[in-house]
Amino acid sequence: MTAPIQSPAKCKVRSVIRFLNAKGERPAEIRKQIVVVVVVVVVVVVVYGNVINLYLKKYLAGKNFEDGVEVQEEVMAWFKGQAADFYDSGIQKPVPRLDKCLDNAGDYVEK
Repeated sequence: MTAPIQSPAKCKVRSVIRFLNAKGERPAEIRKQIVVVVVVVVVVVVVYGNVINLYLKKYLAGKNFEDGVEVQEEVMAWFKGQAADFYDSGIQKPVPRLDKCLDNAGDYVEK
C-alpha cells in the first residue's frame, strides 16, 4: 500500500506545474497563471464567506447549544439543506468583479 500524501495541495500544485512545463510554458508564465488562480480563489472565498456568515447568523439566531458539537451539526444541516442554485448564485456573483479586476491589471476596487 502506498503512503498517504502528507500535503495534497502541494502535490496538486506540483502536478499543475509539471503539466504546464510539459506544454512548453516558460517558468514566468507558469508562475503568473498560478498567481492568478490563487488570487481568484482567495477573493471568492472571502466574498462568499462573508455572505455565508450573514445567512448562518440569521439561521442560528435565538438557538441555544450545549457544546460545539451541536453547533457543528446544526451548521452542517443548514449547508445540506441549501439548494444547488444557492451555491451557484454565490459562486457566480464575484465573476464580473473579478473580470473587471483582471482587465484593469488588479487596479479595481469596488466603492
